[in-house]
Formats: sequence, C-alpha cells, structure tokens
Amino acid sequence: MKRGVVAVMLLWLLWPLAGAAQELMPSAWQYYIEQLSDEGDDETVEEMLELYEALHDSPVNLNDTSDLLSAIPFVSDLQRERLRAYIMLSGALLSVEELYVINGFDSLTVELLRPIVKAEPLESSQRLTWKELLTRGRSNLVTGIGGTIERARGYRENKYEGDNLRLMWRYRYKYKDRIQIQLSGDKDPGEAFFSGSQRKGFDFYGYSLLANDIGRWRKDGGESRVYVKRVVVGQYHLQFGQGLTLWSGFGPRMSITTSLNRSAQGLRPNGAFTEYGYMQGAAATIALGRHWSATLFASYVERDATLPRKDDSIADTMQSIYNSGYHRTPTEIGKRHQLGELLYGGHVEYRNSNLRVGMTGVATRLDKAIVPATYVYNDNAFRGRENCNAGIDFAYRHRRMLWFGEMAVSANHAFDSTTTQVSPAALIGGEFIFNNSHRLSGYARYYSPTYHNLHANAEGQNSTPQNEAGVGLNYQGRLLWGIDAAARADWFYFPHMKYLAYAPTHGQEYNLMLSRAARYVKGLAFNVRYRYKERGRNITPSTMVDGHYLLEQTYRHQVLADVEYKTGSWRLVSRVGYAHYHGDETEADRGLLFYQDVQYSPRAIPLTMAARIALFDVNDYEARMYAAESDFIYNYSSTLYQNEGCRFYLLLRYDITPNWNIGFKYGITAYGDKETFGSSYEQIDANHRQQWRIQMRLKW
Repeated sequence: MKRGVVAVMLLWLLWPLAGAAQELMPSAWQYYIEQLSDEGDDETVEEMLELYEALHDSPVNLNDTSDLLSAIPFVSDLQRERLRAYIMLSGALLSVEELYVINGFDSLTVELLRPIVKAEPLESSQRLTWKELLTRGRSNLVTGIGGTIERARGYRENKYEGDNLRLMWRYRYKYKDRIQIQLSGDKDPGEAFFSGSQRKGFDFYGYSLLANDIGRWRKDGGESRVYVKRVVVGQYHLQFGQGLTLWSGFGPRMSITTSLNRSAQGLRPNGAFTEYGYMQGAAATIALGRHWSATLFASYVERDATLPRKDDSIADTMQSIYNSGYHRTPTEIGKRHQLGELLYGGHVEYRNSNLRVGMTGVATRLDKAIVPATYVYNDNAFRGRENCNAGIDFAYRHRRMLWFGEMAVSANHAFDSTTTQVSPAALIGGEFIFNNSHRLSGYARYYSPTYHNLHANAEGQNSTPQNEAGVGLNYQGRLLWGIDAAARADWFYFPHMKYLAYAPTHGQEYNLMLSRAARYVKGLAFNVRYRYKERGRNITPSTMVDGHYLLEQTYRHQVLADVEYKTGSWRLVSRVGYAHYHGDETEADRGLLFYQDVQYSPRAIPLTMAARIALFDVNDYEARMYAAESDFIYNYSSTLYQNEGCRFYLLLRYDITPNWNIGFKYGITAYGDKETFGSSYEQIDANHRQQWRIQMRLKW
C-alpha cells in the first residue's frame, strides 16, 4: 500500500504541466454511466455506450424537426416540444450552445447532448438510389481481443470448454439516417471457438438491417401521407410508453441527471453484443397520415433457460430464463437455446403538437412451460406457457407542463390452468419547466405482485415492474453561484415478499449531485454526489419467530467528491469516496476509495493516453463502490471496488490515420488482505489479476 501512496503523490506532481485536451469520454457521460452501474445493469450500460459511439460518429442535427432527438433516450417529450417551438419562432439553431437559452434545457442535459448533437442547415430529402448507397455510405469495422494473464480455476481444472480470450468484431454500414446494416460476432472468455459445442465459431452472432422512410417521397418531389417510417429485419428492440407493456433493450432507471418521463424510441436495432432480451424476426412502423402511425412485429427467439432439478422435473418444463450469456461449462452449455419464445403484436399511436396516445398489445407463447423452483419468495413468479399484455400510454403538453403515464394489464393462467389471472400496473407523472435553469418532474406507480411481463422495464426499485408501489421526485437546475444541481427522492413499498425480504417492506432513497466550474481558475471543476438508501431485508442469517421471518431496516450512505482540472493537452481527475452501511441489527461496514486519473493528448502526435491509480479499503460487499474507467467501445469497464488493495490501468490509443486507430489497455488489481482473487471457477491462486485488451477501428 505504501508504494501505491508514493505513486499517487507522483501523479499529483503532473498538475502544473500544460499543452488541447481531447477526452476519451466527457465527464457528464462518465457520471451518467456510473449511475447506471450502481443499478447493476451492465447490458443497459453497454447499449448506452454503443449509442454514444454511434451518435458521436454521426451527431443528431438539432434542426431536424421531423423526428427531433428521438434517438436520444434521456431527452423528454417536453424538451423536444420546447425545442421544436423555439425553431418555429426563431429559426434554425446556429450552434449547440443555443440550447442554453431554451426553456427546459438545463446545464446537465446540455452537457450530455453536446458531444452527440450538431446544429447545421438541413439537407434536402431525396429518393434513395443505388448510386447514392454505393458511393456515399459509411462503413465502420471494429475488432478486438483481450484476456487475463493469470489462469483461473476453470481453466486449470478444464472446467471451461474454451480459452481465456475474448474475441469480438462488428461491421456497420450506414447511409445517413436511411439505411443501416450491422453484423457482429462475440466470444466470451471460457467459451469454445470453432471446437467443442461451438463448431460455428463465435458464441454469439448479431445481425440487423434497418431502413427508414421507404416510399416517403413521390416522383413529383412531394411527400406521401402513408409510408414505411422504419423497418428492421433481424434482431431488434421495441420500446413504447413508459415501459410497462413492452420495453426491451436499455432502459435507464433511477438516474438523477434525467427526467422521470421515459423517452420511448419505438422500433430500433439490437446492440452489436446484446446476447439476451432482444426480439428476432421483422418489425415495421408505418405512417398513416399526419397524426397516426402503427408498429407491427413478429419474433421467434430460442432463449437460454435453466433446466428443472432432477428431483422435481416435469416433462417439457424449464425452471427460469437464463440471462448471463455465458456458455463455458457443461451446465451453462446445457442451458443454451432451451426455450422457444414466439412474440407478436402491435402498437398504434396518435400524435399531434400537444398530445400523444398509444395502445399496445403483445402476446407471448413459449414452447415449454416455466415452473419456478420452490423458494420462499417467488410464489408470485411467472409460470406457464402463455402471457398477454395490453396497455395505453399518453403524454399531454400544455405550455410548460407535461403529463405522462401508462396503464397496463397482464393476462395468463400462471396460477390456475382453468382461470385467467388479470393483473394491473400503472404509472402516472408530470414534468414542469420553470425556465431554462430549473426543471421538476414527479410520478406515482403501482405494480401488482402478480403483474407478469417478460419484456418490460419501467421506473422503480425492482428490475421488473412487479410487486411495488411508490412516489418519486426529480429536479435538475442551476442554483446560486453557478452551481448545477440534480436531486432525486423516491419513497417505495413492496406489498409482497421478495428476494432477501420475506415479508412486506418499505424504504426510501435520496440522491444529490452538485457540480460547478471554478470561477477564478480556468479549467477547474468540482463535483459532489451523495446517495442515501433505506430498505427492509432479512436479518442474516435468516431466522423465524412464531412462523415469521425477522426483518430489519438497513441504511446505506455514499459520498463521492471529484476535482477535475483541464489545461492544454492534460486532464486530471481526483476522487475521494466513502460508503457506510449498517442495519438495525447488522454491524456497520465501511468503504473508502481514492483514485487519481490522468489523460494526455499531445498536439504533436495523434496519441491519447489515460491512466488511473486507485487505493481502496472496503470491508464488505454492502459498502462496495463503482467507478467508470476509460475504455474502448464494446469493452465497458465499471470497476467494483471491494476488499483492501490498489488498482492501476493504462490505456493508449493511437490514430494511425483520421479513420484508423488502434488501442491497448493493461490493468492490474491487487488485494492486500487476501491470498486469492475471485471465487468459484474464476478464482486465481494469487492476490492479483492482470488483464489486457487490444482493439482496432477502421472507418471508410
């Protein structure tokens, strides 16, 4: 640990050095990604990073009012309408900075938008021709390889079928916003490659074809009232309303830097390496005049599923859907493609300048019945072969106020083969813009304990909208002395038992973020975040009195303070973090984190360097902390800091040409209080782990 302290002090000596900074990822996005990491949803984070990469390469034009910012999930309907009204009254935006004067666009939102939008004159729309597709389309190829230097138990004992390398590639062709073709392949460490159970090479192949505005323009130059707005063939996602009836793919939850109003993207292609939760088949959104549109979809996917135990196995049944994406051991390989899922339905939407109303219906059919394992907490878990979901969503704007919500029901035979169980779920909320510096949103929700939906993702404390009621408030704005603030409060109640809480429980959560650029020191900025969460859970180990489990309230505090300094080619970030967890009966656990980041992009050569050294002392998992790292796209890193030790990484990216770059990353984590690293088949017989990655990207 002493050597780590010396290294930190050496990095602090670099502060006076100068030279134009070129960040790998802006600070606003790093904070945003870390919030998603705290929720433990890596698939959401990876898809958000992929979205950032795609929009960074092809920024959205703010002046395109036909489908204004629809590709960006953290921009609310009210903000879109305020931007559209501003353009109609004042004309096209001349720069992105003009967002600051539009009511509803607070500083935090603008900082998230800055690297992925542009303000340029619109190009004239035209019919597609083969010449245009062949000569003006853009291709993008990404390939990568990485691994761990030490051999884990799964490799030493031949428990894993493959080697410890991760291999990936992705090719994407794009013509403006009209055509996109995406192909990809991915092999995780431990999975076979052209051998064993995987004779076809990569464990996962992704593919999709996207086309927009088919038949929109007539030969006379006018526009058709009925045309195909979007069609996707291959793997895709569907997002409607607030996520109660149908929402697959990323759905950021409980983020303090965004509105509580969900921004549904409708139909979109699947991410390059998202291995579960997607639809597969075909879907199309059709414009039916100026105000109406309809989306029709059909999907069939062979999903991974957990086989039932031998002692309670029933023919043609599965225990649960398996969503890790790993196929390394015989047990994991045995789960691959065990459950066929047929999904079909539609969404109809009416939209004018102030009102949007949508109706969604979706039916799910499984080729095997799901029969959950008998645990104390999951008597309300979905079971059976069929499920139907239907819902109505709306958004209504009046001046600076937006009302939004969704009501949904599920219908199935989950608990009685002769009786249809109908269960509700509902969410309603509002968003109010005071001015361009202050925005407030709030909502109330109720999700029945028996509401079942295999493809839903709505705001709340649970990973799925089930067994929950609550009220939330969110605020973004600028306070006195130029301080940007984001605050969130959530009060919740679980009316039925759940995992680790075998009785009804309640809780509350508060988040606060304050940031400010220093007035007298150019390039200096501060950011402080505080998070408090209270919830009920079983006393560990679980004990019963008079037939009831004993529960306790638990309390978790976390504070993160950052100091960022940018000058010339250098960017330096220092962080101190502290976490404290305790319960009514549980003793306190504490976590302490300190790290120093250095990024350097010299003017003379097209090289970007990023490094971090971190010291941490976390005595229990409940006091853990996350921190996002600089990395390559599709290799998301949000390190979980636990135990006592230090971590160092170095990332180098060199631009061989403006369209061709290659990068290398090396990282090592060492524990001072343990003799092994990891657990189970991932256990390494050393107190450290070294990882490396190489990635190349080519655009033409």
